[in-house]
Formats: sequence, C-alpha cells, structure tokens
Amino acid sequence: MRRIFPFLSLIMGIGFAQRYKSYLAFGPSLGITNYKGDLDDDFTIKFTRPGLGLNVFYNFHPHLRVRAAFFNGWIGAADSVSVEPYRKWRNLHFRSRITEFSVQLIYEFFGSPRVYRFRPKFSPFLFAGIGVFNFDPKARASDGRWYRLQPLGTEGQYLNDPTREYPKPYSLTQFCLPMGVGARWRIERKWDLWLEIGLRKTFTDYIDDVSDRYAPPDLLLSQMGPIAAELSDRSGYRAAGSSGFAANDVRGFANQKDWYVYTGIGVTYLIDPKERCPKFR
Repeated sequence: MRRIFPFLSLIMGIGFAQRYKSYLAFGPSLGITNYKGDLDDDFTIKFTRPGLGLNVFYNFHPHLRVRAAFFNGWIGAADSVSVEPYRKWRNLHFRSRITEFSVQLIYEFFGSPRVYRFRPKFSPFLFAGIGVFNFDPKARASDGRWYRLQPLGTEGQYLNDPTREYPKPYSLTQFCLPMGVGARWRIERKWDLWLEIGLRKTFTDYIDDVSDRYAPPDLLLSQMGPIAAELSDRSGYRAAGSSGFAANDVRGFANQKDWYVYTGIGVTYLIDPKERCPKFR
C-alpha cells in the first residue's frame, strides 16, 4: 500500500493539471531596496532606498506560475555613518540606480485545480529565476558634483603601468539570480494582493565600485585626473594632508560578491483569455 499512495497522488496531480484553466495577471509593486557589499555587510536599514516594479504572471498549473518582471530601485551606502573605525577612516560612499528585467518561476503552496475563481484566499509562495540588471555607481567629490565611478577606474582599471596588473573595467550590465519568499491574498474576484522579499545574487563585486586594492595615487592623478584620485581615496590620510593609502593597500574584499534585495507589496488584476466578453443586442 505504501507504494500505491505516491503513485495515486501523482496520477491525481496530473489530472488536476489537465483540468486546470490557465490565466494571466499583471500589476505594479512598490517597496524598498537594500544592498549588501563592501560598504555595508549587513543590509543596514539606514541605507534603505525606494523601489518599484511591474509584473506579468502566467498561471499554468495549480501550484506554478511564471513571472516576467521589471524592477527599478535605488541603493547607496557611506562609510561615514559606519560603526566600524576602519570604515569611518576609509570614508568611501556611493549611490546607484538598479534596473532589472527577470523571468521567475513561482511555486504556491496552496494551489487550486480549477479555474481562477476558486483560487485560495491565501497562499505563501517561493520564487527563483534569472535576470539581467544595470547599475551605475556614483560618488560626490569635494566640488559638490556627483561623478560616475566606472569611467574613472578608481582601482586602476584604465592605468598604463607595466610594473603591475590591475583589474579589468567592469561591465555595468550583469546577470543576477532572483530568489525569495512571499504570500498572496485574494481581495476580490479578479484582484490579488501580495507581499514578497526577494534577494538578488549577483556575480560582480563592483555595484559599489569597491572590490580589491588601492591603485597608485600618483598614477591615478597623472593619468586619470584629480577627480579619479580623490574618489579613489577619500580616507582620513588625505584629510590629514598625506598622499593617502599606498598602492596595494586593501580597499575592499574581492572574494565577496555584492547583493541587493527588494521588499515589495503589489496588486495584480487577473485576465482569463478564454472568458468571453458580454454581448449587447
């Protein structure tokens, strides 16, 4: 009998999926964005920024749906408000806009084998997928202006120096892996309310423009200009009038990739493509 029950469950699940009526849903979300990286190792709440999204869902199974998602958010952090003395002395900061497109698979724990009208009033869910995102870190110099950091090569990416190797310029468009948890509530026949917390694993350590080691300050000044030299090293050394950190001094932690997370609340409107429009005589 123990062998029969799993087989019967599988047959019933296939039967439910065959009777299931697929439908579409779409809607916006609004929330907050946080970041984890070399300037913030613990998703510090004080660096919370706004975010928003737009989502299209295709519900094709009692427990499964696919989501095509657009997300736009803002992140930032600053050593100046850190509780760690080293970070206060390092004194780096950044801000960046995040724009993401992703495709995700969502698993709802409480499914319904019938049409959307019979979906459960509440269901937690899990999701995971793949996405592409764009970022562009900036920092403010002593002249009060914000400068894009990637073209400045603050860790020596563009230096001509035969005596040592520097990291290659990083791309501002990268892949990410969205994953997270959430819950959905049915609030009306064709309207749902949902809440989610979604982490994004990235494969870059340069969302904050900080990754590895300081470049030679004299070469940055001569080859990339005073703004590059200033934004590469804003430490207490320079504030005290010295030349700052030396080449190869630790600036960040290259073995730790950056993350960001979006916590949002959204609404969706359901569309049944097979539902006929009313006829008027």
